[in-house]
Amino acid sequence: MKKRVLSIFLAMGIILTTLCSGTDVFAAEKDRELKDLPTSWDFSDLFEDRDAFEADIKHAQELATKVEELKGTLNTKEGILNYIEDPEIKELNIILNKAILYGYCLNSLNSTDPWALEVSAAVDGLIEKYDSAYAYEDSEIMEMPLEKRQEIFSSKELAPYAYYYRKYCDPDHVLVSEDTEKAIAVLTPALNSQDVRNILEYVERKNPTFKYPDGKEAELTDQVYYGIIRRKEYDHEFRKGLYQLRADSCQPYVNSYAALLESKVRENWALAQLRGFDSSLEAALYETDVDPKVYYRIIEFGEDIVPKIDEYNKARKILLGLEDEMMIFDSHQPVTDYVPREISYEEAVNTGRKGISIWGDEYLECFDKIITSPHIDVYPSDTKEGGAYSFLVGNETTPYVMYNFDDSESYISTIVHEMGHAVYSQLSSENQNDKNNYPTIFTQEVASTANEIMFHKYMIENAATKDEKLYWLDAQIRLLNESLITQCWYAEFEDFCYKTVEDGGSLSAEVLSEKNLELMKKYYGKEYTIPDYSGIKWMGIPHFYNNYYVYQYATAITYAASICEQVYEKGQEEKDAYLEFLKAGNSTDPVTLLKGVGVDPLDDDTYETAEKLISDLVDEFIETSGVDISEKK
Repeated sequence: MKKRVLSIFLAMGIILTTLCSGTDVFAAEKDRELKDLPTSWDFSDLFEDRDAFEADIKHAQELATKVEELKGTLNTKEGILNYIEDPEIKELNIILNKAILYGYCLNSLNSTDPWALEVSAAVDGLIEKYDSAYAYEDSEIMEMPLEKRQEIFSSKELAPYAYYYRKYCDPDHVLVSEDTEKAIAVLTPALNSQDVRNILEYVERKNPTFKYPDGKEAELTDQVYYGIIRRKEYDHEFRKGLYQLRADSCQPYVNSYAALLESKVRENWALAQLRGFDSSLEAALYETDVDPKVYYRIIEFGEDIVPKIDEYNKARKILLGLEDEMMIFDSHQPVTDYVPREISYEEAVNTGRKGISIWGDEYLECFDKIITSPHIDVYPSDTKEGGAYSFLVGNETTPYVMYNFDDSESYISTIVHEMGHAVYSQLSSENQNDKNNYPTIFTQEVASTANEIMFHKYMIENAATKDEKLYWLDAQIRLLNESLITQCWYAEFEDFCYKTVEDGGSLSAEVLSEKNLELMKKYYGKEYTIPDYSGIKWMGIPHFYNNYYVYQYATAITYAASICEQVYEKGQEEKDAYLEFLKAGNSTDPVTLLKGVGVDPLDDDTYETAEKLISDLVDEFIETSGVDISEKK
């Protein structure tokens, strides 16, 4: 969709910490306890009822004609300003924003619900009409000489929108014809490989059945599987059997998944070519204004970290007593007897709130505004999508946040992660115009990860026992693996897929599984045993349908760690800079935004600082565990 940037943020459990000595930075936290928190979505802030939705969609379809009426006026400063600020066009944008939010949330609750499907179809139809109406914008503005475009968009009147329209002042921007834009607008709703994949994954593909050690038969859902591999009472061989059963149950569908993934890669490559880009990577990163060098730099960083993570894996292997074989599912096994407490949602929110209180009163006020609104859906259901996210389009409401809270103390990290996204979106929408209030995922993940860093430091510092401290240290490094090492593995796999297609190759199931197996062995390191059937794991990664997306989880750890380290070392000035970063939305390029908080994505010092933090964290874990990894061959 050409004109919207959808801020959808899926929880990845990104966790890191900075272990610093010195003043207790949490001493001045607010003690306010939040109570009677809403736990389900209320959509009345979007549409009162179905009739209101249908009436607004019909009205928006009519308003879209106003966009077409302005064709021929985008050749002067006054004409462009009117085009941007026309009240009827703004009204159209508001309806579209609310409709997108409404449709996405309904589908998250139940993707097969007839009303959710009707809403999605209506939204897709409005988007198609919207994008088609805007199709003349690029060609009409680009007809003007570059010098005139640069003069217009550098004017005082258009300065607030200059970054959003930056491509028109870019000498290298490739013009896409109006006819091509219309063709893309018409075809986009039909490019639904991701929707088909989700139906196959969440609805039609059946889970296998298995027997517990006591002979009881059950369905091996994701929830059941992860519940088992996280518990000590089930031995390695039983867990290994379930791991293989999951892989075997996917095998009959592998060719369908391969065809869908290849279709998505080809879709994105086709769109990149239509828009004049030489690669899918260049097209994807152009939208977020990120230098492609950053992509390969973070993969290099991930590779560099593997040897240090191997030390952690050695210690884990000893603690778990897995001298012969340690496999992927063993990474979820607890290394201590500490068990996260079962807690209420309200206690989880209040504990998480204390953990991030370092950001100060203004941040907490925004946090409270969102968490006390009926825009949070907390508990899982039989039809609800898994995971968690924060979603905001426009600035008409506070963000909508989805959780699948499991009554565990460990879930607090997900709560603060998504609230990091939500607070960032809210502060941006309150302080930026409607063109600059969509922080990209590149900076959004920094905001969510920074919250997890603060929360985990709080939990480590307040641990009552050695076992509890070791639990939280282990949780950090284990989830660090998932969000740095694993995401670098995914990023390299994704790059392989696009380069294969761009070079004229195809993505068969065999090709995908062989490449994925090779990368798994590289990124998991020498302490893990990776059987050949693990190669099929690419099937379960929905983020591959989002087009060069996952690398941003890895960059986020690096940048958030640097920000938090500066806050601990220096103090209030750095906190203030961080709040200004959140309020800035996407008013300029991400590198400039991050430099404002002392982080440069193209500077080696950033990665060296992160590497030191990770090394210190691993050393802390090994020291706390008391094991001697030098004795392990």
